[in-house]
Formats: sequence, C-alpha cells, structure tokens
Amino acid sequence: MKTLRVALLQLDVAWGDPQSNRAKVRRALEALAPCDLAILPELWSGSYDNPRMEALAEESPACLEEVATWCRDTGSWALAGTLPWRSPEGLANRAFLLDEAGGVRGTYDKVHLFPLLAEPEHFIPGKAPLLASLRGVRFAAAVCYDIRFPEFLRRMALEGAEVIGVCAEWPLSRIDAWRTLLRARAMENQLFVVGVNRAGWGGTDLYGGHSLVVAPDGTVLYEAGEEEEIGTADLELSLVPRTRKALPAFRDRRPDLYGFLGENREREDTSVAPGEEETEIC
Repeated sequence: MKTLRVALLQLDVAWGDPQSNRAKVRRALEALAPCDLAILPELWSGSYDNPRMEALAEESPACLEEVATWCRDTGSWALAGTLPWRSPEGLANRAFLLDEAGGVRGTYDKVHLFPLLAEPEHFIPGKAPLLASLRGVRFAAAVCYDIRFPEFLRRMALEGAEVIGVCAEWPLSRIDAWRTLLRARAMENQLFVVGVNRAGWGGTDLYGGHSLVVAPDGTVLYEAGEEEEIGTADLELSLVPRTRKALPAFRDRRPDLYGFLGENREREDTSVAPGEEETEIC
C-alpha cells in the first residue's frame, strides 16, 4: 500500500454515559467518507468517571461491537480508541485494533498510567506494545501519557513501525505539550504519528482537541480545532524510507551508549516534601 487514508474522530465524550457515546460514535462512523483506518479517542465510552469505571466496563463489549460492525460494513480498519476492559488480572485501559472483518487483530493495555487522573488506582498497567500489519503497513498504538516516554515509541520504530496511532484525553491547559510531543515523536522516529484527542468538558477538565497528523519530517498534515471535529488525511507511506534516507539518523545511532535506558533501575523519589505544593505538570 502506497497511501493510507486515516479518519480522526475527535469527539466530545459524554461523561459516564456509554449509551449516548455509542450513538455518537455510530453517527460519526456512518458519516465518514471511505477510509482505510478510523481512530477514536481514549476512554470514549464514558471518559474518566472513575467511581463508575467498573460499571462502564460492563458496557465495553457493546461499544467495541459498534465499531466492529462499522468495520464489517465498510471493509475498513479501526483503532477503536480505548475502553475499560476486564481481564483476568484486573481492569485495563485497553486499545483494540480491528480489521475489515471486525476481528480483533491486536490489543494494547496502556503501559504508562497517568497519576493525576488516578489511573493507577483503577487500572492495571500493560506489559507490551502493540505492533501489527495493517494492509501491509507496520502500525503501532500508544495512549495519551505514553507520548511522554520517547524510549517506548522508539522501540516501536526500531521494530519496524511506519505509523503510530495515539488515542488520548489531553486537557486544553497542556495542549501545547500535546502538539510538541507528537511532532517530536514523529521527527525523532521518522514515521507518521496520528494523534486523536477528545474535546469538550469532562468532570472538571476541559479537553483540548487539536488532533494531529504529523509526517516523518515533522510537517503537520492535519490539525483539528478545539471543538468536536472529524477529519481525514492521506499518509504517503513512501515518505518514511525517503525521510530516513535523506537524514540517516537511524544509521548514526550509538546504542552502545544508550543501554542504561532499558535497565530496571530503582525509581527516583519524586514525592513532594512536607510544606511544598504539588505542581500539576504532565
């Protein structure tokens, strides 16, 4: 495949209301022009209604089936956002990659759980990345907070990823960080990054939209505004090898100097000292 057409569903997610969100997703998918891949935001069935997360998980199979039905009807793939999903180990913040027959080609449980939204109190962390073949394209998935960990996305690139889809719930107050990090991850790994964020109020937070498609050289191919918006972009896959040939950063890597990044070191104590105010930076 030379071109991958992606659709970005930047939705205003109704807080704790999976029925309304299912209906909204159904309408949005049905209104899409033909595309190869649709990407939904993180926790689109009910957002971070944490006290009801277990109840929301009961609705997740029906929410997933909504997207799977669209895949079967249109012959398209979907990164079906993330949903709270029960596993034998506990509740996971799980992304699903669905093929044109509505089958699950891969899942990804969010590895880096976001402490400021109390994710570690409600979800178990994932243990492995998702990397799959999507119509001949090497595709990987990440979720929100993951993009602050460049070594995680670098692993995907080293294992052959050409496109990384990012599902997110990123607040407007830090939207500049969102844009900067997505562009950085695309440029440093010389691949496409497609970031799909939610919009609108949820709980006490205003989410920032600005879903992005970034080319391997950092060029922004598409950017949504702050409101609910559906957009599409065509990814010319030949840009990945062309960019890497023109600027051979992968050839010039010095992994002999980077080995400590993967070691299991004790975490640095970052707790706030008594009397100090905790600053919200993430």
